[in-house]
Amino acid sequence: MRIRTSQKFGSGFGVVVVALVGLACHDAVRPGGANRSMAGELAVAPNAAAAASVSLPTTSVAPARIPTLTSLEVLAQNDPEAFIRQCRDEYDRRNIRDYTCRFIKQESIRNRLGEVEEAAVRFREIPFSVDMEWTRNASQANRALYVADAWRDRKGRELAWFKPAGALIKLIVPRIKQPVTGARAKKASRRTLDQFGFRSTLELIVKYIEKGRANDDVEVRYVGEDTVEGRTTWVFERHLPFTGEEQPYPDALLIYHIDREWLVPVACFSYADHEGRELLGSYVLTDIKFNVGLGDDDFDPEKLGF
Repeated sequence: MRIRTSQKFGSGFGVVVVALVGLACHDAVRPGGANRSMAGELAVAPNAAAAASVSLPTTSVAPARIPTLTSLEVLAQNDPEAFIRQCRDEYDRRNIRDYTCRFIKQESIRNRLGEVEEAAVRFREIPFSVDMEWTRNASQANRALYVADAWRDRKGRELAWFKPAGALIKLIVPRIKQPVTGARAKKASRRTLDQFGFRSTLELIVKYIEKGRANDDVEVRYVGEDTVEGRTTWVFERHLPFTGEEQPYPDALLIYHIDREWLVPVACFSYADHEGRELLGSYVLTDIKFNVGLGDDDFDPEKLGF
């Protein structure tokens, strides 16, 4: 299996979204449309078992409100802003309680593009819970765990558990709790753990579209179809005036893939320029399994060895 960037288009998780240890994906997928320079390509080891089990259980997840695929595509083409809001509203209405996935990311932090990282992720909606275990190129942590409102410091700041990366530091500090949105987290990643997930990514996309629309300086357009790990997606571009560090916007160009069946953003690519040459963050979620039955024990630090 190979995930490849193409030259056609270019990108809340994201999408998306990690705490002290940024975790996103670059080059994992890139739409195949208008001429644009390649950001590179990422080879991914085959995982036939996972690839064969990514179907969403129809018995446990409500169907989309819009009755036909054709009407969805018409909405995507004619009103991409309304379409992304529809995706957010449908996610809220459907019975998606949790999921597991493989998360691939690459980010530019302090003007330096990091390596492609991969992590196995377990996610639960209520209470909002994220467990990430790095499987490739762990930078600052091998594992991160966050549960909303579970741990706070004396200042009332929400905390997350981390297992530091590196053999030496693991001997000295085998585990540590850090503020989810603290200074160290923001220096390590463009997104934090409490921003992970499909719902959060949809909300972030909508947030900046609405902010740009209020200032009359946003352009959102549908650019066609592509695939992410063999799954068909609708691809969109969002253009905003970018001045750096989310002041007032997070990027100049965001390209996001919406899975045609699930209506969730399975890949997002953020750029500092409108041509899609200067990558800020690349985030891809694959091998997705919905409603696997995650419970409290799956996010218990003691049971996870923290």
